[in-house]
Amino acid sequence: MDEIVEGLKNLASASISDALDRVGVHGMAQGIAPLARGHHVVGRAFTLKYRPCGITKGTVGDYIDDVDPGGVVVLDNAGRLDCTVWGDILTTVAKSRGIAGTVIHGVCRDVAGSLEVGYPIFSRGHFMRTGKDRVEVDGIQVPVSLGDVQVRPGDILVGTDDGVLVVPVEVEKDVLEIATNVSEAEARIIAEVKSGAKLVDARKKHGYHQLQTKR
Repeated sequence: MDEIVEGLKNLASASISDALDRVGVHGMAQGIAPLARGHHVVGRAFTLKYRPCGITKGTVGDYIDDVDPGGVVVLDNAGRLDCTVWGDILTTVAKSRGIAGTVIHGVCRDVAGSLEVGYPIFSRGHFMRTGKDRVEVDGIQVPVSLGDVQVRPGDILVGTDDGVLVVPVEVEKDVLEIATNVSEAEARIIAEVKSGAKLVDARKKHGYHQLQTKR
């Protein structure tokens, strides 16, 4: 069992974001949103990087059988909105293999099928035009980008209704510990306010304004 991944599954993305701020890591992937609400995806990254095709056309890749169950497919298509690198065939295989979800710096297609089977996808949007003969695989299991955030194989991806976070391997233990502390402190603040305490007093008591401050 991956204890870090399992631990992060119990935490809100807001607490994990605060923990990343605390350790001084920018891991918030702006502009990438869930295709559907209600998913909470946590898993380690399996990465692919794409580039535009040249005169000789390459393929979009037959990698999906190499992704471990519980992993998260991370596709860097340079943020392109005009052609997709994920559709219903990949969704079907990923769902059957127990892959946790897919994150795309670009767009997906076959939205109805993904929604029907409840497979989690996070992307910049959706568009029907294929990436075949437009883009090709530039690298598998290499560092990729989700906007201004780097993702490396094995980094942890967190995807919720609030968006996508990247937790680098080097800080994952610290992030889990800090995020847990943040979550517990906020729960105590809420409990005290519900019991009649003033918010300003509860926040001061539990160090609310220092929870996210870079250490």
